[in-house]
Amino acid sequence: MSKEDKPLEYQRRIRDTKGVAQRLDLGYLNRPALLALMRRRLVWALVAAALLVSVPLVLGLGGSRKTLENGALSEAHAQLEKRCEVCHTQAFGGVPDQACTGCHEGAAHPAKAIDRAHVTTQVRCAECHMEHRGKVRLQAVASANCTSCHANLDAHATGVAIKGKEITAFRPGAHPEFSTLAMQDARPIKLNHAAHMPAEPRTIRGMKLPMQCADCHKMDPGTPDGRMLPVTFEAGCKSCHARELEFDVDHVLGNRSIPAPHAKDAKAIREFVWNAFEGAVKADPSLARRPVGNDLAAQPNAVAWMNRVVDDSIGYLFGRKCVYCHQTAGNGEVGKVNRISGRYREGVPEGEPWLARGEFAHRSHRAVKCEDCHTAARASRKTEDVLIPAMKSCTPCHGESGTSLDECSKCHLYHRRGTVGQDEILRRVANPPAACVRPPAGFSTRRRISTCRTDRRSTWA
Repeated sequence: MSKEDKPLEYQRRIRDTKGVAQRLDLGYLNRPALLALMRRRLVWALVAAALLVSVPLVLGLGGSRKTLENGALSEAHAQLEKRCEVCHTQAFGGVPDQACTGCHEGAAHPAKAIDRAHVTTQVRCAECHMEHRGKVRLQAVASANCTSCHANLDAHATGVAIKGKEITAFRPGAHPEFSTLAMQDARPIKLNHAAHMPAEPRTIRGMKLPMQCADCHKMDPGTPDGRMLPVTFEAGCKSCHARELEFDVDHVLGNRSIPAPHAKDAKAIREFVWNAFEGAVKADPSLARRPVGNDLAAQPNAVAWMNRVVDDSIGYLFGRKCVYCHQTAGNGEVGKVNRISGRYREGVPEGEPWLARGEFAHRSHRAVKCEDCHTAARASRKTEDVLIPAMKSCTPCHGESGTSLDECSKCHLYHRRGTVGQDEILRRVANPPAACVRPPAGFSTRRRISTCRTDRRSTWA
């Protein structure tokens, strides 16, 4: 075999560092990577797009304000639906208390003047009254907002005088019993519920018994909570007890006798009685010549006769008739009953509320029978009996229902009621000062809002 026909001899590749390095393309470091280049450009494009979209949103252009809203406003603030700056006085910030007190008084807490405690933990308005939740009542505050402090009241206030310092819910053991259970009604009047509401029907002097609660206790249709009207003799008692005001003990007037007025002025009552007998004598002068009462002889003259019959009548009226319902002092003076509304307190004609720290609306409980709550009414024989329901009368519906009926705000107020009414609040919102509507020339948006707050307060003061 010739040399040319011999197969080539395999030569093994030399694998040294230099040989490997000669096969590598070191120019790749200088060429741009396509994926990295596209990713960088995509990021910048997205940033630019976000900026372009956010500009009209921030400036409120093109109807973009709706896009920033969290939700619809409550009915109370519906007129502010497109006037964000009235409440949001600082861009991208929470609503300050000053924005609320511009329309609302922001009255102090505790709500009742009877409480003198000083709150050490201040709560912002917006923490309890949260907007942009749709058509909700801003007054309906979650109980957690209350119990966050009242679960340990000593830690959040000083000078606390109430017994219930650890209230976590409305149920026995977590809420104190109503203080009315330890009270008595000291009103100087004689009232027997059992006599007016016997178990068996009967008729006494033409009066059909038992009476119904609504015969005397009526709701005031002009109040939103159905407050009870004061019980008066004219409206609730006179139809049955008018004869308790009869005064003609000597039977002189005959069919001309009429009841005396149910008045507080004893002098006015005596004058009424005098005029009644004087008119009778003028109509029939012979009356003054007749013996009075069990006397065998007549009075010496008409003046003596008048004095005698008037004194007899006044003594009979105040000594026998008034005491049927009223308590009298040792000198025969009738005790002042004051207005029969709420709890009696001597020297306070208007009375005081039975629930010193709570609110109750009879209108909301119209579907409930009176005796379902006032369970002791039929058995009560003394005025001093307090018939305000106990806590157990409320817990079947409130406390464990899992609904808004369990909320603290159903029965308790947070703010002390002030003097600014709803009409004034609506006027303030509907008629803001000019600075709130049209900013002065050269004013920036931030300065315009600041001026709006200042002008509105000074104008509405």
